[in-house]
Amino acid sequence: MNGEGADFSCMGVGGVALGLWRGLEGAPAGFRVSGMVTFKHCLRGAVAVAAGALLSAALLVGAAPAEAQALGVMAETSEYAQEIKDYVAGVAEKATERAEKKAAKAQKKADRKSVVKEARQHLGVPYVYGGTTPSGFDCSGFTRWVYEHALGRSLPRTAAEQSALGKSVSMDSLVAGDLLFWGSGSGVYHVGVYVGDGEYIHASTGSGKVKISNFDHHAPSFAKRLI
Repeated sequence: MNGEGADFSCMGVGGVALGLWRGLEGAPAGFRVSGMVTFKHCLRGAVAVAAGALLSAALLVGAAPAEAQALGVMAETSEYAQEIKDYVAGVAEKATERAEKKAAKAQKKADRKSVVKEARQHLGVPYVYGGTTPSGFDCSGFTRWVYEHALGRSLPRTAAEQSALGKSVSMDSLVAGDLLFWGSGSGVYHVGVYVGDGEYIHASTGSGKVKISNFDHHAPSFAKRLI
């Protein structure tokens, strides 16, 4: 093999490797695994051809021309390798971002379930004005206990103060764990925990206990999302 032929072969195999790697981005996960194995073989082939080019050029063409041709071959191989390295880094970064978003979404879902579970554990607890423990709750004492023991998050003491937290959400986009409020501004007078299907758990003054109610019974004025 002369230097020219080796150079052509190297670029050809390297081109196949690079083209294969680029094609892996949009492929399904199963194809990526087998594709990456093939890619590694192609890349190794490119490097082997480059090494062969250097040796054959030195033996058949002469020292000075061989060095020049070999440097060209290795430069091409180096460019391929760097481009592939940059591409892989970009793919890895995107994969990390997707994984982090997925993990954050899963954590929020788990947190909402924890809030609902904690709220349900206190159904039937007596309503006590100013109460903040399972021996007796008022409305804001109940929501404060639920969030603290489900998530380790401390809420302000009164319903009005709690209503200043979080993000406002519409009634048709509620998710379990959202806080529901009655009244407005400093005049907010009641709070409960939304548990899904148009129902909420609250410490009810009328019933004298922590209970499940629905919007037909007493619809809230607005809602806030803290999770």
